[in-house]
Amino acid sequence: MNAEGIYDAVVIGAGVVGASSAWHLAQAGLSVALVDAEGPAAAASGASDGAVSVASKKPGPLARLATASLLYTRDLAQGGPLSSAYHPRPSYIFGTGSAESAAIDALIAKLAQLGTAVRLRADGDATLLPGVGTGIDRVVALEGEGHMPGYAAVQGYLREPRIDRFWPAPVTALEESGSEVRIVLGTQTLRAKRVIAALGTATPRLFPTLPVLPRAGQLFVTDRGLAGQLPGALTSAAYLLAKTTAPSVLPKPPVVIDPLATGQYLIGSTREDHGDPTRVDFETLRELMLRAVEAWPALRARRVIRAFAGVRAAVSDGLPIVGSAPGYERVLLATGFEGDGICLSAVIGREAARMTAGLSPDAALAADFAALSPARFAQVQEGAA
Repeated sequence: MNAEGIYDAVVIGAGVVGASSAWHLAQAGLSVALVDAEGPAAAASGASDGAVSVASKKPGPLARLATASLLYTRDLAQGGPLSSAYHPRPSYIFGTGSAESAAIDALIAKLAQLGTAVRLRADGDATLLPGVGTGIDRVVALEGEGHMPGYAAVQGYLREPRIDRFWPAPVTALEESGSEVRIVLGTQTLRAKRVIAALGTATPRLFPTLPVLPRAGQLFVTDRGLAGQLPGALTSAAYLLAKTTAPSVLPKPPVVIDPLATGQYLIGSTREDHGDPTRVDFETLRELMLRAVEAWPALRARRVIRAFAGVRAAVSDGLPIVGSAPGYERVLLATGFEGDGICLSAVIGREAARMTAGLSPDAALAADFAALSPARFAQVQEGAA
């Protein structure tokens, strides 16, 4: 550990994006510290379904960045930090009715534009996937996606011994002066040439002008079993619509059925604009359960052993924030990923480290990173004035 508390870079937030950023900084030969108010993967990264999914991403910059990150995640899983965290698997999208079928059509068109990283293997009715409910109108099978629990990815990145760790250590202030930033941790202060703030839901505490809000999602976990296990995640087309449509107009509950290595299922989730991780209600879970059983009837034989809510950092316009923090020259923001952080974390960490080292993002991704800049909110405020 650096006895003087002086670093080339300090990363605030030990979720999957922060851990990825710290690992990439260390690989570049920079001295780096990782700071968290509680500990690694303590918030959204520890409560996610772990899907490395391009199909679920909003068209445009997010889908393109997700494709690049999926390819890079595969690289990092070949003897790298994600070798025990990432596992390829097929994925399935199902739908009932015209609205969900149209969402599937839009998905297929999006994947065709993105290239071959994720491929449409088959498109048919419920007979395409044995075990799917007979009331399902349409199922598509995709190849190329994978599964990576957030906590496992964080553990993989933190095997890097050159990352100094500070937790539990809430950051109370960032003070930029001249060629350094002072990171105040209560009675202790670190100093760094650059800072990456991957704060998630804690972003407004240090950057109150940014429209980052806590969005909750209710989930439940079943008991273990071997019979009737899905080969990959089964996602309703309503979940795709939820990325661009108000929840009140969705045709069906946006459910995702995620088979776990333990033989359990993780099933969720809602999108609720509050930050209360204790708010779990029976009626909402009942709607998710009914849709899940409609899609995968074998779930009738399972018991629910845990229901909970995870809270994710969302942004008002549906895009994360990556770029120079307003009012700072040496602080880079990487926050507001909501349910997309697991998939995006590899490429975001790599490019955040590049930008922190004074380099531009990868040329092929520059336009997409420009769309994530926090400067877009300053432009909105100026226009409103």
